[in-house]
Amino acid sequence: MLAPLALLLAAPAVAQTAPAADAGGRIETARALVAKLDLDRTLDFQFSGLMPLVSAQIVTAMQAAPDISQAVKNRLATPEGRQQVGAIATEEMLAAFRARYPGIAEAAAEEYRRNFSEDELKAIIAFYDSPTGKRLLTLQPQLQQRLAEAGKAMGREAGMAAFPKIRARVEALDAGKAKK
Repeated sequence: MLAPLALLLAAPAVAQTAPAADAGGRIETARALVAKLDLDRTLDFQFSGLMPLVSAQIVTAMQAAPDISQAVKNRLATPEGRQQVGAIATEEMLAAFRARYPGIAEAAAEEYRRNFSEDELKAIIAFYDSPTGKRLLTLQPQLQQRLAEAGKAMGREAGMAAFPKIRARVEALDAGKAKK
């Protein structure tokens, strides 16, 4: 299930390339595997988790954009307005991402085709058809949620540890200029 996440980063470049010819039908088997993985659900989970950051960045960009109308600037001047714009940004970004799911799925299938033989693809599908594989697919969203929470906590801890060092190094840059 980590393969779809890795593909998200490369999907725009990979999704635009046509799949290589495959006389053995391996691409069809790879597509069957991707379908089994319920990629849409995984992508929804991943993109939904990114939306607070993405919508905040869009609001910030709109606030700084010189060509934004005064009406939009007025709306962005209040917490309620920023929240409303953030909600619109979230809706539109999720819709834009979802429109690209077929391309991401095709890119995932192509990557599986490139990296696994027909027999290996069939074995992976057989695993996901097994009771253990079905259980893994069922539990995957909860596992991803817990791992995401652990990752966020680790990121906060790392940020708290790194921030004083970052600040000191940046201040040292300015201190060096002041001595000259």
